[in-house]
Order: sequence, then structure tokens, then C-alpha cells
Amino acid sequence: MEPYLLLIIFILFALIILSYSKSNLDFVAISLLCCFTAASITSLVVGTTFNDFIVGIQWQAIIVILCMSLITKIAQDSNILEFLAVKLFKVSRGNQRIFFWLLCTITTLLAAVISDIVVVLILAPIVIRLCHFLRIRSGTYLLGMTICINIGSIITPFSSGENIIISTEFELNTFYFIQNFWIFSFFLLFLTIYLLDRFLLSKEPKIDEEQKKFVIDLVDTDIMIKNKKMFYFNSIAIIFIFVLFAILPLLYLTAAMSALILVLVNRKFTKKPMGELLKDIEWEIIFFFISLYVVIKCLLDAGLEELFTSIPFETFNPILLSFLILIIVSAVSGFIANTPTALIFNVIIQTLIIQFEFVPLPLLFAFIIAINLGGNFIPQGAACDMMTLKIARDSGVDNLSYRRLLITGATFALIHIGISAIYLTIFTVIFG
Repeated sequence: MEPYLLLIIFILFALIILSYSKSNLDFVAISLLCCFTAASITSLVVGTTFNDFIVGIQWQAIIVILCMSLITKIAQDSNILEFLAVKLFKVSRGNQRIFFWLLCTITTLLAAVISDIVVVLILAPIVIRLCHFLRIRSGTYLLGMTICINIGSIITPFSSGENIIISTEFELNTFYFIQNFWIFSFFLLFLTIYLLDRFLLSKEPKIDEEQKKFVIDLVDTDIMIKNKKMFYFNSIAIIFIFVLFAILPLLYLTAAMSALILVLVNRKFTKKPMGELLKDIEWEIIFFFISLYVVIKCLLDAGLEELFTSIPFETFNPILLSFLILIIVSAVSGFIANTPTALIFNVIIQTLIIQFEFVPLPLLFAFIIAINLGGNFIPQGAACDMMTLKIARDSGVDNLSYRRLLITGATFALIHIGISAIYLTIFTVIFG
């Protein structure tokens, strides 16, 4: 172990996290600078080669993130989300409770398949407009969406960047999530919607019946669809892709083939070649992930794993250790970006499983639950929370302030982590 090198790399890692957390900083440039600095110093001290750094990058995770971005972009261009939002209102016949339950449920399911940011960007303005036409306040509906959306992140291994990183590292497929997370996820979802309905929605004023009938007659789902052939094809294709994710073992190959086929077929609708679609990809996130992988490789070469193995984890009770992972990761993900948190705790969890022979399932359950649900502790902990708040402010929504989102989000984060702790106890007793 090289203590001084480890300290220097940790400082560079902290600078990357800080740059990502501050909107006024160019986090991509800072991340790449720290990445090259860390790699240069590590190469000089311990002799790590260029090929070692290339091997240290989880290219499978990068491919999945890139391809899911393409699939999300195609879904966005197909007006699928706009159609769903208006259709939900039509199906509910303007009933506030039914619309609220449907909205929160479909938002959660969408967040399990495509980017939560995209879900918020498209659905939130539509919900605001519907509420404006109905002459009711939209804040509670937006609040329900953003609280529930993080639950969607624990339904699939490809729902978020951190899930992709973890799933790639530990070779977790969709069936693993179905088997170990779905019962808990849907129980948590329906309990959350019930509590939101009982304590928040029930206090909202009722919709005027005449206004309700007027809006139902006014909104038309067909207006939302610009190209019907494109809409129907991509809707069926995305459902089929999810099925493929569930039955095929290699996520990165499934994601790559699905994205490329969608791009080729959609060209006749949009006239956009692959090169043009790639311009819309958030390349800064891709380079940010790559820089983090390189810095983590530097930490490992400097002796990070030796540092953890020196701690007497074998004396820890499995239940206590799972609780510690749940609490620590939840707290960290509330204040620090989830991607670096996932990468650094990947190393810790891997060490606990391989070196200390702890049963993987309870540790991975605590890890995935905590990193996805801990973001609700403060609005800054989840990008979709901040995006919802920004859209609400820009649209003049008067009943969704930072304070309300902070109090409600933190309350539900505590409820979620508390329920997770109970479920985790059962998990650890059974599998530990």
C-alpha cells in the first residue's frame, strides 16, 4: 500500500465529486484533468500501464448507458410520454385520486426503463398544463411524481447510471431484480402513494365538475402523436426490448443491438442518421464515468483494497453490516452524486464478498436500495427532484417550494429506509 499516493488520489476524487455538485464548475474538464493527473502519478509510483487503465474501465456499463440514452431519445421523439400523460387523465375521467394513483404508478414504471430526468422533463409540464385548465394547483401531483420516481430506479438494472455500474460489476441481470426487488418495490410504491393520497392529496380542493367535463372534452390524445406509425412501432419495440432485457443474460449486448435496430428503423420516420442522434447524447456524463473508473483504478493500485482488508470485518454481525451499508450509503447518496458513491462502494462490497466471504444478497440489496432511495433526503441528492423544482418555479407553481420538497422528501426517505431495514432483517436472516 502507498499511503501518500492513496491520499493524493482521494483528494483528486473529492475534487471530481465537488465539481459535479457545483453547477458553476465545468465538471467534465475538471474530472478529466483529475483523471489524467491521478493516472500519471499512479503510473510513476506503481508502474500502472495505459492498458491497465483501459482494462479498469467497465466498458460494458459505458455501452449500456450510451445505448439507453439512444433508446430514451427515440422514445422522447415518438411522443410516447405525452400520450401516456393525457391518456391517464382521460382514463381517470378527471377523478383526482384515480389520476394521482395512475400518474405516480406510470411515472415509477417509466423511470424503471428510461431516464428519470426525461420522464420529469416531459410529464411535469403536461401535468402543470392539465392542472391549470382544471383550475387546481399542481404541486402535490409533481411532488407525488418525484417522490415515487426514485422507487422506479430499484425495479431494473438499467434504470439509472448507478444501477448499471453496480449491475455490471456484480453481473446482475433483470431476472435478479425481478426475483429480489419487485415484491419490495411495488409494496413500497403502493404504500407511498397511499400515504401521499391520505395526507397530501386529500387536503387539496376538489375539481369543479363543469370544468372537469370541459377539459375531458378538450384534451385529445391523437393531437399528442406527430407520427402514428413511428409512435406505435416504438411503443411496441420498447416493450419488446424490456422483455429481451428480462430473458437475455448480457445487458450490454441486448442494449447495443436494440438501440441500433431502433436507430435504423426510425431513420425512415425522422430522417436522422446515427451521427445526428449521437449529437443528442449527454457525452459529458460518459466522459465523467470514464474518468471515475480511471481514478478508482488508481485508488485500487494505491492500496485501497488493502486498506479495507485491514479492517476486521469478520467480527461484524451480517445483519449489523447490512444495516451499516444501508444507513451509510443512504446518507452519502443524499449529499454526494450517486455515480461516484456507487463506484467507491463497489470496491467495498466486492471486498466484503470476496475477502470476507459475506453472503452477497443482503449486502447488494442494502446497497442498491440505499443508493437509489437515499437521494430523497435533500432535493440536491436527486437530479429529478431538482429538475421538478425548477420546472415548478419556471411555471409559477405556488404549492411546490424547496422547503415543501425538502420536508416531504426527507420524511419519505426516512419511511423508505425504515421499511427497507425491516425487509433487510428478514433478508439477512433467510440468506445470512
